[in-house]
Amino acid sequence: MLRRFLNIISLAIIILSFAACSLEKAQQATYYVVDPRFKDLYQQLKGDEVLGQPISNKKFVAGTNIEKQYFEAAVMVYDPDSSPRYYLEPVGLEAGFSDLPNADPENPNVKYVNGYIIPMEFAKLYEELGAARWVGLPLTRARKNPEKGIIEQYFENMGFFRFEDDPPGVVRLLPYGLWKCAGECSQYPTVENASLVRSSPTLVDSPFKDVIARLGSTFTGSSLTEAYRAEDGHLEQIFTNVVIYQDPDSALGVALRPIAEVLGIEKDPLESKATKTDMYFRELEDGKGFYIPSYFVDFVSRYSGFELSGEPITQLREIRNGVFRQCFQNYCLRYDSAGKEGERISLVPLGQKYKGQVTQRLPVQSAEADQARDIVLDVWEQSPQVSSSEHQQIGACIHEGDTPLTSIQVELNLMVPQENIQTYQLPPTDDGGCSFYELDPIQAQNGTTVDYQVCFLGINDSEQCKRDSFLIWGNESPPDEVQPTNTAVNNDERNIILDVWELNPQIPSSESQEIGACIHKGDQPLKGLDAELKVGTPQNGVIFYQTSPTDDGGCSFFRMDPITAKNGSTIPYQVCFTNQEGEKMCKRDSFLIWGNP
Repeated sequence: MLRRFLNIISLAIIILSFAACSLEKAQQATYYVVDPRFKDLYQQLKGDEVLGQPISNKKFVAGTNIEKQYFEAAVMVYDPDSSPRYYLEPVGLEAGFSDLPNADPENPNVKYVNGYIIPMEFAKLYEELGAARWVGLPLTRARKNPEKGIIEQYFENMGFFRFEDDPPGVVRLLPYGLWKCAGECSQYPTVENASLVRSSPTLVDSPFKDVIARLGSTFTGSSLTEAYRAEDGHLEQIFTNVVIYQDPDSALGVALRPIAEVLGIEKDPLESKATKTDMYFRELEDGKGFYIPSYFVDFVSRYSGFELSGEPITQLREIRNGVFRQCFQNYCLRYDSAGKEGERISLVPLGQKYKGQVTQRLPVQSAEADQARDIVLDVWEQSPQVSSSEHQQIGACIHEGDTPLTSIQVELNLMVPQENIQTYQLPPTDDGGCSFYELDPIQAQNGTTVDYQVCFLGINDSEQCKRDSFLIWGNESPPDEVQPTNTAVNNDERNIILDVWELNPQIPSSESQEIGACIHKGDQPLKGLDAELKVGTPQNGVIFYQTSPTDDGGCSFFRMDPITAKNGSTIPYQVCFTNQEGEKMCKRDSFLIWGNP
């Protein structure tokens, strides 16, 4: 791991100065010649025009028959004992470059390889150089480095980049060979490694109208997103209680995502079959399975049976007096014995958690697209987590269809717990429709969620906005006033299970929110533990709540005051339990402010 880290650092240092030297390349002295072994391949790959000058003599790998020669942009290898005998060394792969994949583009004309889109100009050179055979598979998205004014993309064997002011069609190669040859080769400057640019899912018309009508909104809950194409290529839509996606293999043509499993709800050990006449036993394997109460069996049967719900993954559990919960693969059910007839069974609202924890960048419709003008926004941070000593960079782009919108005024609102909302004016969008801003280091505790919103002003006489967030993490000595003073328990090692939830995944600012939290050690509830709730609010910073110690079921409950915030604000919260030894066991979650006039 250390070697790989040093490799990446070395490449970044080399890349830092390459741009200046590439402009003066004609003045560089040539110290080496292309070895006859690699001459034909060098010419095939466009020679000096693309690969640059040789920066070493031919080298022999000790103990093998392998021969190598280093060029500015690649390393050629000849191995008579392998097939194929000639290949390029996978420098990018060895350096560990990786990125989140792009969604599969709907446009068949877009070059899409190994889960990544290759831009048109890069795609042309990619094909000319032999595609995956010589360039290798893409390892990252094409991404922009605003400080150096370049667009770059890393592949296994080569790296492509171009300056923003390069004429159309001009593509250059990153100095893979220079880094790999290190101190043995001539020193050439290069370009600094750019930040990652993350795209939002592509919104499409919802194909689920008939199924939604059949199941009913009581089952699905309200829609939290439009339909979009998920990472696996299927159309997907998130609702308050469930996540529906297109499944051509299903009799309904759709299925539910295994939301309980995706969110990490732990599976209980299977039960042995015994005599429980009032419950149905669902056998899963070798005579073992789970008991399900008759009222949940009736509910599951009413909504297309276990084909839609998935198999049970937990036992029936009393989460507080008279309230029971049991989870299946695709949803969780709750039974409240004190509820009115016909309202005692409800689905646990897991959709918001799925949206926040899994998709993370699903757009709010009004912020993502103006239907009349097809306005598309994209915002991102350079690093998903930074420490309080590091700068964060925010990027934002706006397009109308495929056309970037230039010279648009941009405003950034930053919401840090315990501070007022800070507003920054970004530079107008450039020729690519993008604007960038570097934030000063933010002083906050490890685990703090920093929300931000970027607004493009003057679009159709209004503003187009999109929200996102990043995490403060990596502080060695966080401030005492925000960092817990006691060392947290390693929950996994001690078999500690925490469960936190909010009564409503989204509420307006006029309503109070209720938070529940339970703690178990294995199957045993932990009673009498002190419980504390911390809530991050946009205007009042972090608010603390205390409540009664955990009850006989290992649970505590909090009632929060209404929170003043704009529609779309994400409100993070954390519940901590403290045992008699003073050790804290904490779990975080969040909910949404929505429904304000």
